[in-house]
Formats: sequence, structure tokens, C-alpha cells
Amino acid sequence: MKKILLTLLLACLTYWSMAQTKQYTIISAIPHVQDSTFNMTIWNGPQTRAAQGKIRNGQIYYQDTTSSALVIRLTLPAKKLFKRSGGGYIPVKSQSIWLIATPGSTIQLNGHLSDFAEVYPNGDRENEVLASLTKIYHPLLNASANIKLRLNQDSDKMDSLEIKKLQAEQEQIDAEAKQVMEAFLKKNPSSIAGLYYMNDMLLRNMITVDFVRMLLPEVDKQYKDSPYYTTVVSRVDGNRYQAGHPMLILASPHTFDGVAFSTAQWAGKFYLVDFWGSWCSPCIADFPAVRRLRDTYPDDLHVLGIALDKEAAWRNAVEYHALDFPQILNGSAELDFVARLNVTGFPTKILVDPNGKIVYRTSGGGEKEFAQMAAIIKKWKDTFQSGSKTKKDL
Repeated sequence: MKKILLTLLLACLTYWSMAQTKQYTIISAIPHVQDSTFNMTIWNGPQTRAAQGKIRNGQIYYQDTTSSALVIRLTLPAKKLFKRSGGGYIPVKSQSIWLIATPGSTIQLNGHLSDFAEVYPNGDRENEVLASLTKIYHPLLNASANIKLRLNQDSDKMDSLEIKKLQAEQEQIDAEAKQVMEAFLKKNPSSIAGLYYMNDMLLRNMITVDFVRMLLPEVDKQYKDSPYYTTVVSRVDGNRYQAGHPMLILASPHTFDGVAFSTAQWAGKFYLVDFWGSWCSPCIADFPAVRRLRDTYPDDLHVLGIALDKEAAWRNAVEYHALDFPQILNGSAELDFVARLNVTGFPTKILVDPNGKIVYRTSGGGEKEFAQMAAIIKKWKDTFQSGSKTKKDL
């Protein structure tokens, strides 16, 4: 009997593994949509990719395959959805349609377009959970963005009282949106949407690590193998890597030259970890200062760049900016150093001393930060060279 049960179990497992990758379908019922191309950003945990689809006969029909749950941001090209300001626009989640695709699912998008995408998904529990948030949350985001747009465009025509009134109204809307999000996360920690937004809100510093830590025990077992869950756990754990805490060893095969790298080889030296991206102008602006700091202490300081980027853009940026220090492309799971160190802003810089302890951490860049790091290294050199302390005393 046991052999029969074991055989059946193995057969079920084999079937499940073979059935993992299935087709998903997105369809819509949205009035007054013109035939065109739409853009999608697709998340599979911390990994993202871009895709495009076609609107035909005024509706969306898109098919692809997946072996896991995907969070999808679908953006239509309708001009009225974009908050144009100056030469660009104000990015806001409510300008796009959000949905979740799982293996074998069909997602129906219903609603209409106003000055934001009042279109919501249904078809399964995951999308119903997501829609329960976006139907309340997105109108608030849109209202806040409209005030910001008005202030950007017309503040020179307003008196100070009118400006303050609008700013107070925006603050009230933002506070309400935060309450909506927190209530949603408390109610739905066991959902793809809940886990996605835990990470997203942590990344934007809109919720605290302690708040998320409180929610994690409520996540059902079936979600704990999800990359959305493991990313959140890594980010919560990574919050401990602040000044005064020992630094983890950073090791990865995803280097620019293809040779596996580990910071273990820098034991006994200072090293600076520079988190950057080709899309981040403050990151790029800091490169000359990074080089100057390294070249000021050539025998004492190493530099490691870790990029959150698309591989082609990363490689082009390394070559274009002639980055002559080791470079790693951020990966997933154990190689997702952005999550493991809870990096929530770019650029982020972490200075590690010769004993492997974090002595300085900053986000945002600028000359002041480099002056502070130089002072830390100089003080260590002066103190150590004077012989008053050993390395481990510092």
C-alpha cells in the first residue's frame, strides 16, 4: 500500500512540475480605446522585464506563458493618463492598469479611462485582492498627483495662502493613502499583491521595517516559497546592516569581466560599496568623486560597484563611464544585494573598515558624504600609524 501511495505521490509531483509553465491571457472591456501598442513592466519577485502588446478592435488581447505569479503594470498610450509637467511627466501608479497573471489564468480588465486608468482586474482571488486595493488607493494617488501638477504649473500665479492650502490638502490625501495601504497589508499579507506592496513600500520608505516584520508571521505557508516573500524577508533582514554592524560577504559570478568576485579578498582593507544604476543621474554624477576618494587612498581603499539595471544598459554604462573598479550586476535570491542590504535609495554607499564592520552608510550622494568618508579613513590611518591602537581596537 505504501509503495502504491508513494508511486501516486511521485506521479502527482511529476505532473505538477510539468504543468508549472502554462499560458495566461489578458482581455479587456474598456470603452473608447484606440488601436495602438501598449507597454508592460512585468515583475517576477525582484526581477523585471519589459514587454509590449497590441490593442486590436479597441481592446486588449495578450497571451504569454509563465511558471509563477507575475505582477504586471500595463500602460496605455492615452495622453490624458500622463501628468505632463515641463519636458516630462509626474510618474504615478494610477496612470497604469495593474494585474496579476498566474499559470493558466485569464484576467479580465474592466473599467474606463478618465485622467487616470480606472480599470481593474478580475478572474481569480489574486486579482480580486489587488482590485480591492487599487479601486480605493489609485483615486487617492491621482488626486495627490493632480495637486502636485497644479503646483508645478501654476504656483507662480498663486499667493502663499493658496499654495499652503493645496499643500495641506495634498498632505491629507497622502496620509489617507498611507492608511489605505497599511490597512490593505494588514488584511492581505497572504497574497501576491500584499507581498509585492510590502516590498515596494519598503523600497520607497513609505512603511517601516517593524510594520512589515509584524506582518510576516501572518503569511500562509503556500506563499513562503514565492520570490515576493523571500525578497521581503531579505529586505527586513537587511535593515540590520547599518553603521556599527558587521558587513556580509558580497560574492557573485555576475561581474562585468565574467570572473567570480568576493569581498573576502579585501579583508584588512577599507572598501566602499557603491549601489548605482545607469538610469540614476545622481549615481552617475558621483563617479568622479568615487574615483578621487579611491585614488586618495590607493593602498587602503577598494571600491565595488553594484548596479540595479538591465544587463545591456549596465554594460554600456560601465564602458561609457570607464569604471575601472569591480562591477557586479544585482541578481536574485542570495545575489539580490539590493534587498539583502535593504537599499531603498540610489545612490547608496556603504563604507566597510578593515575589520569588516560598516562604518558609514548614506543614500543620495554629494560631496559632503565623500568628505565624511575621507575623514573616517584618514582618522583610521593616523590612529593606526601612530601605533596607539591595533586594527581590531578600531
